Amino acid sequence: MTFRDIEILDFDANGIEQVADHENMVHVPYILSNKPPEEWAQCFLSKAAYRKARIVGDRVIYLCRKDKAAINRNGECWNIVAKYIEYANRHYREIDAQQQQKRVREEEARRHEEEKNIKFEEWRRNLTR
Repeated sequence: MTFRDIEILDFDANGIEQVADHENMVHVPYILSNKPPEEWAQCFLSKAAYRKARIVGDRVIYLCRKDKAAINRNGECWNIVAKYIEYANRHYREIDAQQQQKRVREEEARRHEEEKNIKFEEWRRNLTR
């Protein structure tokens, strides 16, 4: 199965939470196009820094200034999250391609082994004729 890029669809205004002891900071849940694979999530979080972001299901929870313009589409926080998503997509496509190549090589090796076994069985049957 080929990986499909993940995108930000929107943010969940009802899910925004105030950060304790920081009246000007909030946690914004950005809604993703689908739940990311674990390797994708690790890549995203390594770039975004664990203290500023976390992933819960199909959401990226990102620490942002309590500023409507920064949170909205094309705002500062939205664009930062989008940049990290693009990075994770690019990195994960490479991982996915490597895994697909590995599966192809394993399948070819399996087929080769089956062919060897079939030829040996034919040889053995012909030996007694």
